[in-house]
Amino acid sequence: MKQIIYTEWLKVRNYRTFWVMLLLALVIIPAGNFMVADKLSGNMEQISKMLGNPFSFPDVWLTMASLNSYISALFGLLLIILVTNEYTYRTNRQNVIDGWERRQFVYAKLFWLVAISVLTLVVATISGALVGIIYGNKPFSLEGYHYMLYYFLQFNVMLTIALLIGVLVKRAGLAIVLFVAYNMMLDQLLSFIVKRNAGAIGGLLPLQSGDELLPFPLVGKMVSTGDQYEAYVYVTAMIAYIALGIYLVFRKILKSDL
Repeated sequence: MKQIIYTEWLKVRNYRTFWVMLLLALVIIPAGNFMVADKLSGNMEQISKMLGNPFSFPDVWLTMASLNSYISALFGLLLIILVTNEYTYRTNRQNVIDGWERRQFVYAKLFWLVAISVLTLVVATISGALVGIIYGNKPFSLEGYHYMLYYFLQFNVMLTIALLIGVLVKRAGLAIVLFVAYNMMLDQLLSFIVKRNAGAIGGLLPLQSGDELLPFPLVGKMVSTGDQYEAYVYVTAMIAYIALGIYLVFRKILKSDL
């Protein structure tokens, strides 16, 4: 595994696009969190008296997790570029020629999936804590932090989808279009259609499973979300999607030509 990580490091060490996109994606999280907190905190005194301050502990964890779920798509584009570059520059084929097993190629990309996910969770946690301390009116608390873990799971589902699309399509441009279309429109549209015709099961689609667990606090208190399953059902669904996506990636790499 050390050799795989070292090889991946050599691929991105001087890859300026990777570092620019990674930095931008990481900056968007705290920037978005603080911008929303700053804009809303000064205009919601009356609402806060009735419904509470969404930027105070413990509600801040749900608020930030909900917001982050909408501004993290850039990480998926980054993973797609890392995957499709392997096909564009034939580095995946060269790795196999140099002695790698095909499954090691998947391990290398799963390394990026895990590394990006953990790094994002750390940044989101620090950002959420600072927002709660600066804009909240209650002492620091980890109560409600499980919403960040829901966000972490949903983020992993999103990256798994990006990985799968990258492996199946192999071309960066088309893969990015498909990922953006699914992430921004298709998942929500399908969920709406299924919910309208079959009820709560529409909330079990890949990205919608996380959204069901992460309503913005004020909206969740003012608007009924309708029939929902227990939280563990959505968590189980997201874990199943991650496992299925990884299985399909392994199957594709092991069975098809590089």
